[in-house]
Amino acid sequence: MTTRGKEQQKKRRYSESITAFKKELKALSFEPIYGESIKDIITRLTVKIEEIANQYKYTVEFPEKAEIEAEGDIYYFIYPITLKTKTGKKKIYLHVQYLMYDQSQWAGMITGVK
Repeated sequence: MTTRGKEQQKKRRYSESITAFKKELKALSFEPIYGESIKDIITRLTVKIEEIANQYKYTVEFPEKAEIEAEGDIYYFIYPITLKTKTGKKKIYLHVQYLMYDQSQWAGMITGVK
């Protein structure tokens, strides 16, 4: 196998691995996270994402801030998450929706991964 063939093979494995990671994040969209505040939900979501990343031996860098849109008691956040893999860095945009469903109870769910 030539050097070029090996490079292409590595590249292919890399993209497949990121795709599998994204699919696992999308699977979390079926599991709403409940908490007393948005901060509580963000903490729980961060832990889940780090657990999944550790399975793939990635390190995750979370942003200081996120893009925020609000409609009444519903908040839409877009987090630019950076994954460090063996071969480089990859950026993923995680779309999360937070809504107040009781007087002081919140629910958060992933609505998209790009």
